[in-house]
Amino acid sequence: MKFNGQVCSFDDNALYWELHIPIPPAVFEKLLKEAKDKRVVCTLNENFSFHCAMLPKVTFHYILLNREICKKLNLHLNDNVEVELVKDESKYGMPLSEEMEEVFFSDPEGSDLFHQLTPGKQRTLIHVINKYKSSQLRIEKSFVILEHLKNRKGALDFKGLNEDFKNFKNRL
Repeated sequence: MKFNGQVCSFDDNALYWELHIPIPPAVFEKLLKEAKDKRVVCTLNENFSFHCAMLPKVTFHYILLNREICKKLNLHLNDNVEVELVKDESKYGMPLSEEMEEVFFSDPEGSDLFHQLTPGKQRTLIHVINKYKSSQLRIEKSFVILEHLKNRKGALDFKGLNEDFKNFKNRL
């Protein structure tokens, strides 16, 4: 569904993480019938797409814009933007790197534990991996995540995971 939106803020002293695009109620209601989990792919100005959720605020729903998106598209508060939202058909609600997919394949036990996590925790971990530009780092971090899950019998502890990342780096 396409609509023309405006970049808004939750506060007059907007920082980048407060910028968002409100979704018209009719668009939200129609999309909710297709995307019950509220996961969508958002395309802005017909040239930049990203996976996201239709997030709730007291009286409306919105798409959150992060600093990277605003910078890439040169978006600022009160800018008008063309928005297209479609149901996210991907398995995880975001792209999975080839490296992480290969690590899943090479470590079935770790993969099983990863897939027992909630979809939100899975997306968080995928995001952690996707932020690295280096293929080698994506592979290493993926292995650390699966080892972390195996050592903790599937329980995810983000503080512990950060320690595991540091310990792995120090061993190199």
